[in-house]
Amino acid sequence: MQTIVPIVFGILLLAGGLIILVFSIRSLTTDDVSRRLNTYVAEFGARPRSMRTSASVRRAELSGSFISRAVLPAFRYIGRLLGRLGPNRVMKDLDRQLTIAGRPLGLGPREYYGISLVFTAFGFWLIYLVLREGITQQSMVLSIIIVIVTTYLPRAWLRRRVRVRQDKIRRGLADALDMLSVCANAGLGFDQSLQRVSEYWNTAIAEEFRRTVSEMGLGVSRQDALRNMSDRLDITELSSFVAVILQSDQLGMSIADTLHSQADQMRVERRYRAQEQARKIPLKMLFPMLFFILPAIFAVVLGPAIPILVDLFAQLMAQIQ
Repeated sequence: MQTIVPIVFGILLLAGGLIILVFSIRSLTTDDVSRRLNTYVAEFGARPRSMRTSASVRRAELSGSFISRAVLPAFRYIGRLLGRLGPNRVMKDLDRQLTIAGRPLGLGPREYYGISLVFTAFGFWLIYLVLREGITQQSMVLSIIIVIVTTYLPRAWLRRRVRVRQDKIRRGLADALDMLSVCANAGLGFDQSLQRVSEYWNTAIAEEFRRTVSEMGLGVSRQDALRNMSDRLDITELSSFVAVILQSDQLGMSIADTLHSQADQMRVERRYRAQEQARKIPLKMLFPMLFFILPAIFAVVLGPAIPILVDLFAQLMAQIQ
């Protein structure tokens, strides 16, 4: 009993931490945060500096949720402290993955690395609670599960965010190219078309267009800004689009026709990807059928016959004896 209580307590703490993390992700990925940020900018950005009183700024800071005001800053502070231990190569790789993922939770590479270290340390603390009363087969299995979960959970979360955002960009690229083509047919240049799409859309591809327009506004050439976007996201379809745009610009071809043909090509590739995912469904359904559906079918079909078979074998055993 003394061994089970710390284990249960540690599992409850881990579950509470995961719940806080999930609600933190949801609170920062909803549109409420964007609306609060826009309200703050619209309310205080247009005022003169003399009218931005400390009380108004304080009200704006307190308008957020408890998680955004207290929990997340604490996580980031701890992450920054522990993230200084990470090597530069790991920091560069994490920075690239976080950039592709769209900087979830506003995390930098050192903050993310520090939070992953916190999860690992928490896992070792749980292992200590499990093994301090004695080493058994069950405790060893539970320790291995704890190590796997606490070590790979941050990595799996980041990889999922990277994959989800890349999929969003792939799905929205064809529609974005259509909008760029419409803007180009209306007489706008390519830079103005990118700016118009980034202003009126709130998607992942629009965010990247917005960043590209900002880089061009800071003096970066169009070619370098587009190449930066292609290298930053590491998406094959976007890289091909950037290559075609740069080639059309060098050859003097019509941007509107190029964008229209690229949009058609993106739709064809999107249909091929959907067909590929559809072909994978039978294999993915195999394991749920084996472990969940077929046992239920066997229970329904063979269940009524089990008592009859038991009585039959009992009678046979009685006759043999």
